[in-house]
Amino acid sequence: MPKAKTKKADGMSLGKVLVPLDGSDQDSILLTTAIRAAKPFNAHVAVLFAHADPAEALPIIGVPLTAEAMGAVTDGNRRIFRAKAKRIHDTIARACAADGARLVAAPCRDETVTLSFREAAGYPPTVIGMSAALTDLVVCGPAGSAPGAFETAIDIVLHERRPILLAAAPPPAFRKVMIGWNDTIPAAHGLLAAMPFLEKAEIIELVCLEQPSAPNFDTGHVCAYFKAHGLAFSELHLRILGSAQHMALAKFARDHRADLLVIGGFSHSRVRETLLGGVTSEILHEPPLPVLLAH
Repeated sequence: MPKAKTKKADGMSLGKVLVPLDGSDQDSILLTTAIRAAKPFNAHVAVLFAHADPAEALPIIGVPLTAEAMGAVTDGNRRIFRAKAKRIHDTIARACAADGARLVAAPCRDETVTLSFREAAGYPPTVIGMSAALTDLVVCGPAGSAPGAFETAIDIVLHERRPILLAAAPPPAFRKVMIGWNDTIPAAHGLLAAMPFLEKAEIIELVCLEQPSAPNFDTGHVCAYFKAHGLAFSELHLRILGSAQHMALAKFARDHRADLLVIGGFSHSRVRETLLGGVTSEILHEPPLPVLLAH
């Protein structure tokens, strides 16, 4: 059974959560996840709509466009981006009403979750990456629902070294946090990135992913770290063959009603190939619950 949490002083926090939106049906899940992740900290949620410059998003047709045709395409792009921006504003209004966030003109800290909107024209991965450099957490969709946005999120993990929260069906609150632990540096990075959530959680479970014939991990160093932060946790052991560990972990987290699953990203230098082509990517394609990922 989970142990009761010990009393602790205020510790790590989130101040700014970035959530890139694009006017799609996925926006509602992303924004609700971001607001509920920000709520325990009264953090600011920065909504970013990054899109191509309307005058530069031209079709490749093999022949030069006339000035009139270029103007028509540019005007069409502007109408498309305006329609997407309106859908995003409608999503913001619904999310604020449902979860009690307050829309403000610019990022600020208040006694409730605040939310701002910014539209920026440029190459979206670059715009989003620059915005992510000074944020505490980036919320994005999983690979299965938005492959392009997921690729951008992976670049954020690799180059900006910011944690990302893959949004699935958002829980009412992040009360129960489960950590996938394989006694590696990437797993430790995931744990460190999750500390703001761990310090607010009611239940923390450390799930050791071990090979069937291997001895139990020595988790004394994890216990010491948690004790230094005044946190109690339960230790569980999941013995699954290597190639199936992450999918088994996802099912285990869902079956045990975890609100957030924490995993490390990868374990050696072939970073993108390891992350996108290895077993870790399986859990990121269609996660059954929100997943926090860090490098």
